[in-house]
Amino acid sequence: MLKESIIDILILISRYAFVLFIFIFLWSGYKAIIFEKENETGEFINKIYMQRFMIVLTHVLAFVILMMTSKDSVQIIEIMKLSAFGLAFIILFMIFTSLIYKKSDPVIWNCILFLMVVGLIMLERIDHDLAKKQIIWFLAGTFVMIFIPLVFKIVPRFEAFKYLYLILGWIFILSPFILGKERYGAYNWIYIGNFAFQPSEIVKFLFIFYLASALRAYHSIKDLILPSSMAGGYVLVLVLQRDLGGALIFFLTFLILVYVRTSSSLLFFGGLGGASLASVLAYKLFSHVQVRVQAWLNPWKEIDTKGYQITQSLFAIGTWGWLGSGLTAGYPKHIPVVESDFIFSAICEEFGNLFSIGIILVFLLIILRGTLIALKSNRIFYSLLAMGAVSLIAIQTFLIIGGVIKMIPLTGVTLPFISYGGSSVIVSIMITGILQWIQSYYATREEVLEYDDSL
Repeated sequence: MLKESIIDILILISRYAFVLFIFIFLWSGYKAIIFEKENETGEFINKIYMQRFMIVLTHVLAFVILMMTSKDSVQIIEIMKLSAFGLAFIILFMIFTSLIYKKSDPVIWNCILFLMVVGLIMLERIDHDLAKKQIIWFLAGTFVMIFIPLVFKIVPRFEAFKYLYLILGWIFILSPFILGKERYGAYNWIYIGNFAFQPSEIVKFLFIFYLASALRAYHSIKDLILPSSMAGGYVLVLVLQRDLGGALIFFLTFLILVYVRTSSSLLFFGGLGGASLASVLAYKLFSHVQVRVQAWLNPWKEIDTKGYQITQSLFAIGTWGWLGSGLTAGYPKHIPVVESDFIFSAICEEFGNLFSIGIILVFLLIILRGTLIALKSNRIFYSLLAMGAVSLIAIQTFLIIGGVIKMIPLTGVTLPFISYGGSSVIVSIMITGILQWIQSYYATREEVLEYDDSL
């Protein structure tokens, strides 16, 4: 009885503690940016380390609660092992990114690490086996990301391979028609034994490389014909595979990069208008689109069938208020596909809406810092590549959060760095690696130029 009372008090206190941690994390990031602009290096470093301290505190407190609320001694040991492994990953991630990506943006590294920690905590809360797999995906993505600077050093002109990106992209995106199986209503998964992955996640990587290569040489409207045809083809294939979220991500990323390269508002808004007409046509032709839209318009009408997912999400978000139920005190497992599509709803339920707003602001910080990297790049290819990376993260985040809070129809994509999923996690980390390499490349180059000028 005494133990249960102590646990209840700890959960109650943690509701305030987690909000405090994310507030300090965000405030430190904001102050770090100010100190960076004012060239106050010492204060900048202090704020970066304060962010990292908040990451560790969030991880430790959450796993202490998870261990104390478990009634199975074997499970407690397993949670303890995962906690230690996760803490080791946090420390190694900080060390290796600092060593390998010289002069990269530590605010971005801290943000994605914070998101990964929150994702690991929620997955452990939902399913221990998924949490164990997720940290393996974190390690795999980080391992691949470590080699990105080496690859760019060996192959300095990636813009020369635009047709290779084009061919590989079509091979991957068409592969589910031959090897794919249906999963959650979409026909865009490939299974190899017990391992499943989405080829469209790999195509995202190839897609931004191709667009950056193709749009780099833009001179007139005719230079947009091939990139537009490729983007339109990808969107059509993904719609046929019932991957509506993927189709939107590809199309909006294409529109943003075209606008960045051409500065043409006519092309941008014309593309949005064309997409609106295509959406109406898709609604008329495809039954799965009709189901999504109807569930969005009035999920309460068929709450036990078509509207079940979104209503459970809304119950989770709205029931416990600003501070949430407390970690382990909610009912996240009642939400279908909570480990991937609806993990944001689970965060709202147990960590609270204030903490969840903080998560959105963390994503916003990544997007703003990433956009700054794109603007600072004086080589068109790298600028477009950085903007493509930022666009993929921003659009995917908006689509899934907008879907689970019923702002837009649900599209069934994952929340970057947080949701469970091997291919999604690895590609998201690799995309961040590309963004950070571009930052590192220009920062170290500027440092060399300043040194040369002083001689």
